Amino acid sequence: MESGNQGEYDNVEKFDIKIKSKPKDGVILQLHHTVRGSNGESHRIRFSVGTFEDVHEKLACADNIGNIFVLDFSDLKFWKLKSQGPCTALQFSPHNLDTLVVAGAKKFTINFIDCESGTTTVSLLGHTAPIKHISFSNNKINNLLTASPAEAILWELRNYTKYFTLNTYVEAQIQQILFTPAGDYLVACFQNDTVQIWRHETMKSVKQIIPNELKHLKNIAFTMNGRAMAMAGLAPILILFSMDTWKAIKSIDLLKYDIAGVQQMAFIPQMFDGGANKVLAILSSDCNLIFLDLETLKVVNTIQPDSSNVRRFVVSPTGKYFLCVLQLGEINIYNTSYVLESKQSPTEKPIHEEFACTSIKKSNKEHSPTRVEVEAKMRTCMDSARLRRILMQYGEYPDKFRSIIWRSLLATPRNRTAYSVLVDKGIHSSYKDIESQFTIHSSLTLKNLKRLLSCLAHWCPLFGVMKFLPSFVFPFVKILQKDPLLLFEIVATVLLNQCQLWFEYAPFPPVSILAMVENILAEHDRQLLNHFCELGVTSQTYALKILETAFSEVLTCSEWLILWDHILSNEPAYILMAVVSYNIVQKNAIRRLKTHEQLENFFHMQNPIDKKTFLKKAYVLLTETPDDIHPRRFFNSFTPLEKGSCYQLFSGYPKATICLKLAKRERKKQKSGPYTLKELTSKSQEKEINSRLKTTKSSDSESNNSDGIQDKNFIESSSKKTKKRSNRVCNNKDRKTKDDLIQSIMYPATIQLQKKRDNAGGRKDKCSKKEKEASKRSTLPPKVDSEKRNSFLEQEVEKLMQSCSSYEDSND
Repeated sequence: MESGNQGEYDNVEKFDIKIKSKPKDGVILQLHHTVRGSNGESHRIRFSVGTFEDVHEKLACADNIGNIFVLDFSDLKFWKLKSQGPCTALQFSPHNLDTLVVAGAKKFTINFIDCESGTTTVSLLGHTAPIKHISFSNNKINNLLTASPAEAILWELRNYTKYFTLNTYVEAQIQQILFTPAGDYLVACFQNDTVQIWRHETMKSVKQIIPNELKHLKNIAFTMNGRAMAMAGLAPILILFSMDTWKAIKSIDLLKYDIAGVQQMAFIPQMFDGGANKVLAILSSDCNLIFLDLETLKVVNTIQPDSSNVRRFVVSPTGKYFLCVLQLGEINIYNTSYVLESKQSPTEKPIHEEFACTSIKKSNKEHSPTRVEVEAKMRTCMDSARLRRILMQYGEYPDKFRSIIWRSLLATPRNRTAYSVLVDKGIHSSYKDIESQFTIHSSLTLKNLKRLLSCLAHWCPLFGVMKFLPSFVFPFVKILQKDPLLLFEIVATVLLNQCQLWFEYAPFPPVSILAMVENILAEHDRQLLNHFCELGVTSQTYALKILETAFSEVLTCSEWLILWDHILSNEPAYILMAVVSYNIVQKNAIRRLKTHEQLENFFHMQNPIDKKTFLKKAYVLLTETPDDIHPRRFFNSFTPLEKGSCYQLFSGYPKATICLKLAKRERKKQKSGPYTLKELTSKSQEKEINSRLKTTKSSDSESNNSDGIQDKNFIESSSKKTKKRSNRVCNNKDRKTKDDLIQSIMYPATIQLQKKRDNAGGRKDKCSKKEKEASKRSTLPPKVDSEKRNSFLEQEVEKLMQSCSSYEDSND
């Protein structure tokens, strides 16, 4: 192995490309490489090989002199990489999507090139002939297969070493060799008309196929699910072989379709075929590309370019595009859907063409199925295994059928009676004022949210106290609010399965779930976990925040729908793998954040993310996490809602704690309601005291004013001193009266008696002090006093004391 120079060609200039919006015959782009010589004459350099990468929708193609061009259909850009010399094969690495594997023609090297910069990172040596085939294993073993006609080498990509070498002899050279789609087997087609199959893990031969009818065997192809294999050669016979039973399914005579022999073939993945691809693309011996429907045994379309014949073709992994390398060196890039739908088979004729329109409408009306019948038929066809194959092929479910597919995956029972009972209970008290917590502009959405939350709270009291529940269910409300019954049953099924162990310590955080997430992150990315620990960030920040909002705060609407397609199609543990996958994929952005507050904000906003890489990493974590820390060890298997007149009880939460929390909430609500007799008595007494004190103060101020008018002949200085003295006496009396009344209310009679006993001992000392103070005052000169004011104050204090004593007697 040799390491290349890093950063030598970092600056790559990119150019714009234009794709035809209305392609003729399905051709969206034509490529040709023309250069001008020193004498001004132009000549064309022929393209030889090409390959697709569907995650980022890229295409790489190389010409005869080694120029490699990369086209990005998502950004509509193309650029040229540094020439590596003539190459014989190209393939994008599925484990590192920016890496292009190039087979060199001179030294038979295998170069790993960064398709953005053109930098060669790794070079492998070991072949003795030009390499024709490159194949990756799509499983956890992570091996690379390269083959020339003389030998095939299996490379281990963890340390880039040879794992296995298959040598051949002259009469049995390799025609084609590749992994099956699942990576379990390695299949080779040899020049002596035999097909050999090895088990990948042990490299032991498990099957040898020698077809008697088929001579000059040259090509093999697999359906995406790996359950069927097609074999063909220069003889006009096509054989379909079952990989499940190791037996031939059928033999097709290609002479019926004017196909004398097969140079190359490949299956075309299509929407909703579940990986059991029905259309086979065949490059015939007369260089025409024919699309054959293996189910109806009819030709769908034929590619016959006017300028030149087809030399080879390449189909993208998802079947969205395919390219044809023409004999003149050009490349035509096709949109597969246009090709398969643009031309109807000439053998098909319009039905009932000779009948009147009225009769056609009548017959259609008589035989048109109802919606219930259509949905029932769709459910029987959409078993979970078939739906998962569709999801793995196309990455998402179609928006039009998403609700029906989710319903099928979760096996919702449609318990209308049980749901009606929950709805009839009305809006739950916990969610009557939900609009004050969230800003929801649509009244219909608010109504549906209240109804869903109330039904959940009536179903289980736990859901009336969980504060995060509105944020968790809100995205489901936005998507499924047209069918409230389906909305409730999907959310309830998610809470039963994907949210296992979330509520075992409710209302506190789910410690078990957070520990699982932390263990998985420590297993697969210790550096990121150390970064979180250095900043003091726990799994409550980088995991719980994502889970409580069901990923709705960190993903866009389309990304959220795609993610939940995968969550609902997999085992319950997948949601935790998605949390760890999100952190790992966003690792570069997270490492730039240096404070706890920045990380808190990061997990509350939508951040750009490659959804395909994100989902693929989640599947890697699901398969490669050790069993001792895998969540499936602690989770139960999927449990749907039971069909019947009522839903099963929701368990798995501390009932006593939740009941206490509900009781505490009710007490808070009733705090402003009716009081006990003791509380009412104390409140009325305080109110009476305050009102009487106010009356006393107002009467004092009036008497002061009247006395001031009547006694204005007195000396001004003595009048002021008398007023101060009388006010001081009045205030002391009022304060003493109020304190005594409040003390009698706050302390029972027994406590009052005890306080009087405790204070009895200190009265003599207080009296002696008062006598001394009085003797001191007697030595002072006599003061001028108002007799009228003193007499009035004495009378008012006497009245107040009598009224307070009578009020206490009446209460007792």
